[in-house]
Amino acid sequence: MLQSIPAGFARPVFESQSTYRAILEAMSRPGSIVPLPVQGEGPRGWSGGMTSVVLTMCDMDTPVWLDGQAGTDDAFRFLRFHCACPLLDAPDKASFAIVINQALMPSLDAFSLGSAEYPERSTTVLLATDIDDDSGETISIQGPGVDGKGRLPLSWLPPKFMEKWRDNGCLFPRGVDLILVGKAHVVGLPRTLRMGAGPCM
Repeated sequence: MLQSIPAGFARPVFESQSTYRAILEAMSRPGSIVPLPVQGEGPRGWSGGMTSVVLTMCDMDTPVWLDGQAGTDDAFRFLRFHCACPLLDAPDKASFAIVINQALMPSLDAFSLGSAEYPERSTTVLLATDIDDDSGETISIQGPGVDGKGRLPLSWLPPKFMEKWRDNGCLFPRGVDLILVGKAHVVGLPRTLRMGAGPCM
């Protein structure tokens, strides 16, 4: 059985540290494309980028929820072996949510939103997207870490995402954070990021 589990990182300590630095940079510079230093070997259907981010962020203290496409038997075995993280049937208690198919992503308010006392106990959604495709319509972004007024391709986001994101921003300091994960890049969308026009934040 162990032979059927992908290797993950070749050098776990070094590669997880360098991946973590890339994720921190992405979250501190929202909307910016940040290259990942390594692409891990993960379950079938996962990009190397998603594998690297999951191996870096998830451990025995972080409950994880997976969408219907991400949550295969192979993925469950991979996570139990490499991360030992609790795997949940529902997203509302998850520290991290792995979403491979945007059409299967629940509404943001279905995840853990944290509390006024512990806003950091909310869910971070790891959302697979094609960061290489920056064509089509864009939307303006503003907030801490954004240099002036940036733009974000709508093709990176699930359908009808904007209203849900504005509602999420109105909950601050509570709310969900997102990390967009491509094959070899990440883009951070912290809850402080404002997209388009809206009354909150």
